[in-house]
Amino acid sequence: MKTKPKKKILIIILSVIALLIIAMLCFFQFTGTGYIMSIPCRAGFQEIEPNVYMNKDNSMTPEEVRAVTAQAKERVTAFYGEMRSLDRTMIIICDNEQITDKIGEKDTKTFIIPFKKNYICLSNEYFNVDVVAHEFTHAELHIYISDEAYHRVPVWFDEGVATQNDYREKYSYENWVKKTDNGKNVTALEDMDSGSEFQCRDETERQFHYICAKHEVRRWLEKRSVKDLLALVEAVNEGGDFYQLYKSWPESSDASE
Repeated sequence: MKTKPKKKILIIILSVIALLIIAMLCFFQFTGTGYIMSIPCRAGFQEIEPNVYMNKDNSMTPEEVRAVTAQAKERVTAFYGEMRSLDRTMIIICDNEQITDKIGEKDTKTFIIPFKKNYICLSNEYFNVDVVAHEFTHAELHIYISDEAYHRVPVWFDEGVATQNDYREKYSYENWVKKTDNGKNVTALEDMDSGSEFQCRDETERQFHYICAKHEVRRWLEKRSVKDLLALVEAVNEGGDFYQLYKSWPESSDASE
């Protein structure tokens, strides 16, 4: 007995739906991106304040987490003058190694699809004011960068801005003087453009990149302001070449802001 055409179509539709459901389940369970995006729906996590999640068996208390995030927000707000990114940034704190191996333990991921949102993933080891402020600074900067321009902004610039609010000694001016022989030995900016270049495998070289990036942006800001920095980003959003704009941006009377 031949299967009727309508029945065949129904079988095909149901098969496609089943495959889509399986694909979605695999995405949310077995990929870092999917796992991160589905944190609010996972029973093992609790929201301790808007957009701040921690695993329920975490050794830290919600009060400790709130205190650190509050200090970090104050630092970043003082830098930018405001924080526009809070409703589009999720912080995930986790001390379960199996989960941190999947989602990362000290990183800000910005997903553009289905809409732009920042996800700050931190293990307890890296949960402190400097690191949280560093990652919040990334998240805030990414709010100002358009989706189209996102991959045209060099990684060294992104990290250089983030480290302005990261006061750890390893990124200090004194350490920059020591490591670069007072600026005589620095990595060329064009050699730190991409993530693979900046986040190289050699840890010593990678840390050196952070030092160079922080103090490159610091010098730029000494003669300009954060308002100029955000105006530069907007000019890149409008199609301008980053390096041409960065190198020719006029000095500002608001440099102390």
